[in-house]
Amino acid sequence: MLSPVRHLIRRDQAENYLLILMLSFAFSVSGTRFFLHLTNYPKIGGGELHFAHVLWGGLILFISALLPLLFSNRWIYKVSAAGSGIGIGLFIDEVGKFITATNDYFYPPAAPVVYVFFLLIVLVYVKTRQPISHDPRSHLYQAFDEFQEILDNDLSDSERQRLQERLDQVIQTSDRTDITLLAENLQDFLRNEDLYLAPESPQSWLHKIKELAKSRLSPFYIHSFLVGGLIAWSIWVMADSLRILVKFQNSPVLLEILKPLVAGHYIRGHVSLDLYIILIGLQAGTGFLLLLCACLLFFRIKHMLPRLLSCIYFILLLSLTVLTPLLFYFDQFSSIIPTMIQFFLLLLTIQYSHFLQPT
Repeated sequence: MLSPVRHLIRRDQAENYLLILMLSFAFSVSGTRFFLHLTNYPKIGGGELHFAHVLWGGLILFISALLPLLFSNRWIYKVSAAGSGIGIGLFIDEVGKFITATNDYFYPPAAPVVYVFFLLIVLVYVKTRQPISHDPRSHLYQAFDEFQEILDNDLSDSERQRLQERLDQVIQTSDRTDITLLAENLQDFLRNEDLYLAPESPQSWLHKIKELAKSRLSPFYIHSFLVGGLIAWSIWVMADSLRILVKFQNSPVLLEILKPLVAGHYIRGHVSLDLYIILIGLQAGTGFLLLLCACLLFFRIKHMLPRLLSCIYFILLLSLTVLTPLLFYFDQFSSIIPTMIQFFLLLLTIQYSHFLQPT
């Protein structure tokens, strides 16, 4: 007698659901902060009552968790992913109130906590995008998931071909007669001439953008964008850092620069001041290293390209995981745009590395 199998199977399109969650999370946090800033932090309620947006986040999270438990439609997962991202964003945006005795929404470490949480979601997303080895059981799980398209009158010819290829893998690799027989019967069903096939739906705008990017972003363009982006970014970082560092000799000017940080309690003593100086110095250092790498990358010396790209990847990764949380501590959510630029440069570096790998 066969014992029940319990090991986990990755859901089909799991990476797309995580991408929706990640983007809705980022939009929720940044949109909430931007809206509150524009409206001067309004209070919903009266007297002693205040309905903080963490409550709305909890409500949206509850609904998002409930939907896939109640309904079987595949599109429910997209709605649940979007709602989960929005709910998590509204919840964690108020983390400053939960980690302070004074319920301080503007507590400086709150922004780094939000950023690190976002990094964890990105890490899970990157891990989920990696290909995995499929066994007959996982192929059948995902095939049954796709069979819902038949019930929704939404199975196209290309989707049927993909289903048949998945079932072929089950037939070729399964060592169980009953599983093989099931896959063969499903294959016969898909070949039935009475099977309704929906017309091929027009490509979505996102798919068109991806195809356009694949056709236009050749290694030459990737190289040009990466070199130009790195040079512009490193010059801006170095100029901004050196602007502060050179004024450390001029106490009155330095006090004017540090006054907003002191007033906002981001600098509270010698430790936080030293940390800020270290951050500015490290930013200038990473900017210089990226500028050097970009200049060398410009000449496209073939035997140096892999090492240069590895160096750029390491510097950007170090900046995003170590320096950026510190930057969020001192600059709070105004650091979102510089962070997005670094993420974009990191993606370009990864894409250029893929072009150099032998096929």
